[in-house]
Amino acid sequence: MERTKKTKILRLKVDPNKRLLFMSDIHGDIRLFQEALKKVEFSSSDILFVIGDMIEKGDASDNLKMLRYVLELSKQDNIYFMAGNCDEIFRFILPPLDHQKFLYYALERKKSVINDLAEEMNWPLSEQMDVDAFVSELQKRYPEFYEYTDRLNDVIFVNDQLVLVHGGILDIKNISKNAIDLLKFDRFAEISGPQPKLMIVGHYPTRNYRSETPNVDPIFDFRKRIISIDGGNNIVKGGQINVVILESLSTMKFSFQAVDHYRKYQIQEDVTYTEPLKKFNIQFGHNEVEIINKDLDFYYIRLVDTQDAMWVHNSFVYSYEGKNYCYDGSNCFISLKKGDIISVIKIARPYSLVKFQGTIGLIETKYIDEDFISHFEA
Repeated sequence: MERTKKTKILRLKVDPNKRLLFMSDIHGDIRLFQEALKKVEFSSSDILFVIGDMIEKGDASDNLKMLRYVLELSKQDNIYFMAGNCDEIFRFILPPLDHQKFLYYALERKKSVINDLAEEMNWPLSEQMDVDAFVSELQKRYPEFYEYTDRLNDVIFVNDQLVLVHGGILDIKNISKNAIDLLKFDRFAEISGPQPKLMIVGHYPTRNYRSETPNVDPIFDFRKRIISIDGGNNIVKGGQINVVILESLSTMKFSFQAVDHYRKYQIQEDVTYTEPLKKFNIQFGHNEVEIINKDLDFYYIRLVDTQDAMWVHNSFVYSYEGKNYCYDGSNCFISLKKGDIISVIKIARPYSLVKFQGTIGLIETKYIDEDFISHFEA
């Protein structure tokens, strides 16, 4: 397998009256992927597109299970799996031209198909290991993985109405011949101008586009003709797998469903908070903070760059070279009605981190029943 990949493009013609389903960024989460298919009642009469990043970042053994499941499902003619940058591990990490990069994936990141394969082969991973011998054995034992990922399409045009790609394409009339340019394209939906055809992309969690309120639901930007569907599963706190549903190409009516791993709780009374004058959440690159106060499990912090302040769980704050940083948080307190169902992300005191209708924020833990908390913490 060559280290570079020439962009593979598929021009597909489908029945314009069929239901189309779009997912991305499964990240080795085979159980949640299967739950998502069940929730939307996926059947042989539908067409499913999984727009990359099927593997990597999953729990132990799950990346390998997901990869094998993908190979099995690929035998069906109504399912299309596409390449994502994480799926290209067999090109850019295995074989490793850079041994240090390989060891970083294997020993530091760990949640990789590398670790799953090593476990199955009973091959210890260490700084002293013979990397070349390990990779050689992988290529000998698992040629089907290399061959399959090499065949994955990078771009699919559907009936010349939709463009599917993991990262993004700035100019569909001048598509890069180097596939990785299309697969790893951070902030694409922000950078891109209006597209001539409706483009559906994954790769970049939708929460990271939302500077005010952290929300992981899909973003339907019909002005730019871009739909971003990466719910940040296994990446961000409160992440989920989004399934975008197109009723048919004839109607062009979209909806979506979402699934996550978090326990659900039904609110027993109304919860009301005053909306802040300014909403914000922590994004990449703007996270140096100073700690102002502490209350039980929470710090009250101020972001150095913006001077915005908020309560965040103390586990989200870390120190590096004498400075404090925070990798997650927002000033969003979620108002709820009795009977609302929430996903409970983290139980703490005096606040708990929850999600409602895709939005991640805080409520006072007093609104969650003690019996549920005891079960949650067990």
